[in-house]
Amino acid sequence: MQNYDVKLLTLEPMDLLAVSHLGPYMKIGDAFYTLAQWLSERNVRTSGAKMVGIFYDDPKTVEESKLRSKAALHLGHETDVEIVSPVEKFQLRGGEHAIVLHKGPYQGLHQAWMWFYNEGLQKLGRTPDFSAPSFEVYLNTPDEAAPEDLKTELYIPLA
Repeated sequence: MQNYDVKLLTLEPMDLLAVSHLGPYMKIGDAFYTLAQWLSERNVRTSGAKMVGIFYDDPKTVEESKLRSKAALHLGHETDVEIVSPVEKFQLRGGEHAIVLHKGPYQGLHQAWMWFYNEGLQKLGRTPDFSAPSFEVYLNTPDEAAPEDLKTELYIPLA
């Protein structure tokens, strides 16, 4: 188990383009593929963009087939492309968030999230705001790095 360093961060709202996903969180890659294809077909410039996975449900209490998430991209610049289904404009709220950096394969993210919610937030003495989704920012991808070198930031909005 990694030793995570929990930090507090105040974020600005983040404008995203997103594709909704329903089902196992580990299958969100399908929605990222749909989003990438959609952007590519419209020649939207994505260099320097951040990939963001947004998660709404607790996998311990929601049936796997009903887990809601979004595969999203923060372009970091305006685009005049017409937004049509399956892509939507979406804004993650700003404000205080707890953050940890997970290093390693995506298969370890579930365990990292469990530690973050159960122990990490206790270290801060803070409570999550369940009215807003938690999310991941992927600092690199399996196309760029070996599984053990993947870096994923985990964010929990705070009450």
